[in-house]
Amino acid sequence: MYKLFSQLFIMTFFLFPGLSFGEGKKFTINGKIPEMPSGRMIVITQLVDRVDTLGQGDIREGKFVVEGEMNEPCVALIYVEGYGGGFVFILDSDAPYEMELFQSGKSVIKGGKLQSELIAYQGIVAEENEKIKAARTKLEEASEAKHYRTASELQKKLEQVMADAQSRLGEVLERNKDNVFAAYIQTAGMERLDLNRLKECYASLTDKAKATGPGRLVAARIQALEGVDVNAVAPDFTLQTPEGEEVALYDVKGKLKIIDFWASWCGPCRMENPNMVKLYAEFKDKGLSVISVSLDEKKDKWLEAIKKDGLTWLHLSDLKGWKGEIVKLYNIDGVPTIFVLDENNRIIAKNLRGEKLRAFVEERLK
Repeated sequence: MYKLFSQLFIMTFFLFPGLSFGEGKKFTINGKIPEMPSGRMIVITQLVDRVDTLGQGDIREGKFVVEGEMNEPCVALIYVEGYGGGFVFILDSDAPYEMELFQSGKSVIKGGKLQSELIAYQGIVAEENEKIKAARTKLEEASEAKHYRTASELQKKLEQVMADAQSRLGEVLERNKDNVFAAYIQTAGMERLDLNRLKECYASLTDKAKATGPGRLVAARIQALEGVDVNAVAPDFTLQTPEGEEVALYDVKGKLKIIDFWASWCGPCRMENPNMVKLYAEFKDKGLSVISVSLDEKKDKWLEAIKKDGLTWLHLSDLKGWKGEIVKLYNIDGVPTIFVLDENNRIIAKNLRGEKLRAFVEERLK
């Protein structure tokens, strides 16, 4: 299923240490970045297991040249070293690339057939969004004025405008269905999809598109999510208590085990803690174990929250925040996140809170 009328050009890159330079086809980027008179431009691409640095180049008086190598056509990000954000483009040939980049204002990135297709696609999205916005405005005005017959006609017009937009964008995707462009567009925003939607997204790709970088990333994410889905055996991990003792998940005994990912700075987590305190007090002698895994980075804040909220169960952390291995292992993208395990460490529920969590525990430990 194609993803239309959304921000298609934001790509999440997870930075890992030990970046490496690729080997393969050479590329050259000549560019201007008027808002940045000096610095260093870096081009990277996301692989399944790491971020690969493809090239670098110095900025001098707002101009830069980046030369590098790529193994295959890929979705790349060019950014200024030391600054957040960046500019996504498709690197697909040894044709020279030309860029004029602005933090505020419209940037221009030219070079390569697939980048041209991306520019065309962006243009269609912008045009069609304006048409849809105008059609919706007219529909809302007619509805507010209680002109129901007119509103009915405008609703049909809106649906036709959206269908026409779908058709135009579909044509671009169809002619690129086997390459990295289509794979990128069809998987944009995959980090926000649940497992079932992610599988649908992957199934919509052709075999050749699945073999591209974005296709491989989706496949890897599906595999990772399946590893922490209901009915999967929870991955084991070892973390430290506040006292420095190392404890493994599988060494914690209980008829029912709750893994609660939280942090002292997380408001919803702290609001949920009183419910967990009551739950643990009532069921700890009936076989309930709770393991709170903190995404804190500051030990004093972690300990202060434990004491203030009266959390008397097992607490573990590596104090690495979002950069910890446990975050990747369990695909944690927000807190609080809760897993409920049986005595064999099989995941039997996820993200139950409050009364729903209590009812689930009570049913199994009554």
